[in-house]
Amino acid sequence: MTENLLQIPSAFYRCSGPNCGVLKGASDRWWVMWSSFDDYQAPVMHLAPWDEKLALQEGALHVCGELCAQKLQSQFMGNVIENRTRRNSG
Repeated sequence: MTENLLQIPSAFYRCSGPNCGVLKGASDRWWVMWSSFDDYQAPVMHLAPWDEKLALQEGALHVCGELCAQKLQSQFMGNVIENRTRRNSG
């Protein structure tokens, strides 16, 4: 019975978009974003349509729609450029 409890997803997801925080309802417009460094030896941003299994993964960002996804992508790109500049100048 304990195993079943571990698989029950949270009913509450908040959008990770900057200054958003809206709670997920029944809408199918939500997305999941995450970043990785594994396969390409460079930072990579991933975007996928809402999937409960992906949403439960560590580091997953829950995104309510296109505008918040764009804001997070822009933030990610800015962080990559800033870190690259720091490494090259230091």
